[in-house]
Amino acid sequence: MTMIVRFVDVSKPSDNESESITIREHFIGFIPLQETTGAFIAETLLEQLKLIQLPIENLRGQGYDNGSNMKGKQNGAQKRILDLNPLAFFVPCNAHSLNLVVNDAARCCLEATTFFGLVQQIYNYFSTSTKRWQVLISHISDLGITVKPLSETRWESRIDALKPLRYHFGNIYDALIEIFEDTSLSGPSGNTSRVEAKGFADAVSNFKFVVSLVTWYNILFEVNLTSKLLQNKEADLNSATRQLQVTNNYLITCRCDKGFQQVLTDATEIANEIQIVPNFETEDQVRNRRKKRQFDYEAREEAPQDPKQKFKTGFYYAVLDMAIQSIEERFQQLQKYNSLFGFLYDIYSIKKKSTEDLLKDCNNLEKSLMHNGNKDIDAEDLRCELEAIARRLPKPMPPQEVLLFILQNKLLDNVPNVSVALRILLTLPVSVASGERSFSKLKLIKSYIRSTMLEKRLVGLATISIEHTQAAALDLAEMVTKFAKEKARKVRF
Repeated sequence: MTMIVRFVDVSKPSDNESESITIREHFIGFIPLQETTGAFIAETLLEQLKLIQLPIENLRGQGYDNGSNMKGKQNGAQKRILDLNPLAFFVPCNAHSLNLVVNDAARCCLEATTFFGLVQQIYNYFSTSTKRWQVLISHISDLGITVKPLSETRWESRIDALKPLRYHFGNIYDALIEIFEDTSLSGPSGNTSRVEAKGFADAVSNFKFVVSLVTWYNILFEVNLTSKLLQNKEADLNSATRQLQVTNNYLITCRCDKGFQQVLTDATEIANEIQIVPNFETEDQVRNRRKKRQFDYEAREEAPQDPKQKFKTGFYYAVLDMAIQSIEERFQQLQKYNSLFGFLYDIYSIKKKSTEDLLKDCNNLEKSLMHNGNKDIDAEDLRCELEAIARRLPKPMPPQEVLLFILQNKLLDNVPNVSVALRILLTLPVSVASGERSFSKLKLIKSYIRSTMLEKRLVGLATISIEHTQAAALDLAEMVTKFAKEKARKVRF
């Protein structure tokens, strides 16, 4: 398990420096776990906070992935920490939640599962043979791309696997046909290779596959853009909610006859490239078992007979409906916190708001930041301070710039409630991308050459690599001198 601390650094100016407000995320270390239960993980986190002398009472946010041992509402690690400190708001990693949205959509129907299985099989077919790979390269070498495998964990990254098929479908199809027509491939293995090439060529030349390709590429392209924005360290609740709403609106826009027709138009262009008929083939109908009706007025449920309509409802609408529903369900927590802190994102416009509405928002925030009779802010004071700051802001500003404006004008002592509320808002994590990046560093550091490296040295090297900015600012001469003094041995003659 990796541990990252996020906080807002309010740097007061020195002689030659200017004021700055910086959101910082620092790597604490890799923590070994003997158990993966929520109780043990929570206990381990509390021990680590105690070691670095960070009181649990000062914790105002926590973010994890969507594992049941972390986000569980009854026994998850976040719930056990919330029991100790209800002010430690739990925000699940929104980038991971978006990944699960695509995962849900990709498994909602048989056609979607079959499509991704075929894409992976095409990659396996070319990559497991040097000769077949060279045939593929001869068709796409000038394009600077190759087929890629599907990511097992990052579903939004499957856009990389679909892009070569989406824009260079004809070249890949020609490579399969060339292998099938290569008479030099003989013997059991050669014949098997040719038969597989023919099978893949027939499978991808189906118009259903082409329409599925265009549909999934459009969805994954949109999701991938939103995922990249959510992984930004500067992302906040408001921007994350806004980006997710853009993605949700895009999916809703696609779910209509006009959106389906546009997909068919794009798929027809690809189909014409390899000279296949852009029509849905009629499948062999399996006779359904006749069910006895309880009442004479019950109508029979007739499945759509038109193959185009069947594909539209059974695949296209099914995938989009599952994605839209999953977005609404998985981001309820984010929307809750955004509605709680949302009025702080546009302090400049507060002067247009009625006193009663502003006080209501401040009271809701005060209740959320109160525990055991102690509260971080006072609602009435916060209202007065917000109105005073709103009158002085020269233009609309995001929370970070408002906090900088307060610091530059030396108003921290005059508006303490606004300062505290903004710092808590900026501290709340949107994703755990920094933690995921630390695991990427771990893979680079602990190579097979360093397979015997112990935990202490591994964490030390990872800290130097991840926190390279702070490491570069260290005085090495001073550190060497301090190390030499601690390791000095007295020699007696």
